[in-house]
Parts: sequence; C-alpha cells; structure tokens
Amino acid sequence: MVKTFRFDNIYSDELCSNTYVIGEEKGPFLIVDIGTTNERIFDYLKGHHTYCLGVLLTHGHFDHFRGIANFLKRYNCTVFIDEKDKELLTNPRLNCSKMSGENISVDLDNIYYLDDEDEINFINKYYVKIIETPFHTKGSVCFLIKSENALFTGDTLFKNSIGRSDLPTGSNKTISSSLKKIINLNEDLNVYPGHGELTTLKLEKQKNIYLKEINKDD
Repeated sequence: MVKTFRFDNIYSDELCSNTYVIGEEKGPFLIVDIGTTNERIFDYLKGHHTYCLGVLLTHGHFDHFRGIANFLKRYNCTVFIDEKDKELLTNPRLNCSKMSGENISVDLDNIYYLDDEDEINFINKYYVKIIETPFHTKGSVCFLIKSENALFTGDTLFKNSIGRSDLPTGSNKTISSSLKKIINLNEDLNVYPGHGELTTLKLEKQKNIYLKEINKDD
C-alpha cells in the first residue's frame, strides 16, 4: 500500500515535495522523501503503522529532506541517499535552501549511501531497486518497488514533464541516458513523482514530450 501526501496545495506554506509512505496497515513502513515539517504525516503514521524501515531520498534538494531532522527524533531508522548527493545534505547552496533563505543542513549518523543497480531487501516483501538518473542532481535516483508496482521518480519524471537540469550539480548532458533507463521499464508501473499528480509509465510514454522525443531518436 502506498499513501501519498501532496503539499502543493492548501495544506502547507512550505515549498516541499510529495511524501510517500509504503507499508501494510498496522505494520512497519518505508518513507520516500520528507520535505515538510507538517504534522499530517505524523498523525497518519501514529494511527496506521508501527516502526520505520528506512527513509529513501530521491535526491539531496532541501524540499525533499527538510523534515528529516524532525522525523528522526520520532523514528530511529537509516536514511538512504545516493553517494553522489551526500554533499548536498550539508551544503545549503548545493541543496538550494540558500535561495529561499532557509540555509538547511543536516548531519546524519545513520546513513547508507546508494549506488546504481543496488537492491535493498527490507522485511515484509519490500525489495527496492536503485536506478540512478542523474541530471536534476548528479545523485538523483528512482526507486523501483515491484511488489507495489511502483516507481518513485523524485524530480526525474513528472506527469507530462521532467525535472530541470540548471540547478547546482545538474546537467542536461545526462537527461537522455537517464530517461532511457525509465523508458525500458515495465510500462504498467505506477509513477509517483516528487511533485504534482501521480501517473503511469504507459501514459508518460504516450504523452510526455520528453519521453516521446527519446523514443523517436531510438
């Protein structure tokens, strides 16, 4: 089961990403990105889940991890992020929080650095495959959880769009190679993006101009 929290609406004054909670009712859970300090997530977790298996960060921009310090005060767990984005967690310029005047930096003790094609076996059937998709940041990744038919794309892929590549550590030179990794996945996957509405890979291959251009080139 995947529970979605969107914050690009009336629920938050913060600039922050979607947050996803993956887990069966009354059982442990995984969380993907936590860019908010909003209590809505904690209120939900108290009533529906037990303990946290881990926090998966799609990349190191502040709007995807702003809430991590507050979260770790309540749940003792490991944070997973691609090794190429580790510097962003402690550098407000690179994680873009300095642009908003927040200057966010976190120094984490219990952290696991990811690499491309890693597969993490959590309990309760959750196998998470890491797909590096650098261009939004050099350490941007997608998380594939086949048991949930789910692809968590962060700011790599949105409904009808993709992430920008002009922020610190971003590169437009790797957009095509990154998106090709996604195109080759099962098109029946549900896509859970870092911002905006949910979609499917099949729809994006049909309607997303960026994916269509890559298919045309091939």
